[in-house]
Amino acid sequence: MVKSIHVIHSSPGRTRLRLPWLRHAGKVAASLADDLLLVEGISEVEVRPFTGSVLCRHDPEEVDVERLLEEVRRITGADTVARPGEELPDGEPLLRSLEQGSGLARAATSFIKELNADLLRATEGHVDLGSLTALGFATAGVMNVAIKGKIESPPWFSLGWWAFRTFATMEELAIRNTPTQVRHDNGDAHPPGTSPPSAAH
Repeated sequence: MVKSIHVIHSSPGRTRLRLPWLRHAGKVAASLADDLLLVEGISEVEVRPFTGSVLCRHDPEEVDVERLLEEVRRITGADTVARPGEELPDGEPLLRSLEQGSGLARAATSFIKELNADLLRATEGHVDLGSLTALGFATAGVMNVAIKGKIESPPWFSLGWWAFRTFATMEELAIRNTPTQVRHDNGDAHPPGTSPPSAAH
């Protein structure tokens, strides 16, 4: 198995790496944070074994990205380093989608952000898409009440949607920290932080 390190994001003092194979290496995952914290200049390490995500906060004057990668390779015995923009190996798109969102969601987000930027540009920064949409729905609701002379009960699917939206908004922290189960090639599901059981020989 190739042990690769992927540099996902790096800014002065904050670096996120992904070690795709880490979810199958429980012992390494368990000790990686402690071993990295022994390096002077590294102040905080967060390891998520199931996704292979390793987030490090470090003093950029003492530990730059290259030094951090050197230490991770020394501790883990990793073989290669993949820089931002390089292709992830086969099997990683799922884990990337779990962390970054699906391709469709990213494409839709990009389109909406561009639309919002165009609207802000056209209104010289006075109106954004979120405010315009909220105002449009509010106006439509007021007009509906004015025309019909009464407030009607919303249809069930609207209630369902708002129930879901309220939950997603109020419980964002719980949702973000609840592990997602992913099925491995053998069809078994394993929660984050665990490795699939070894096949019997």
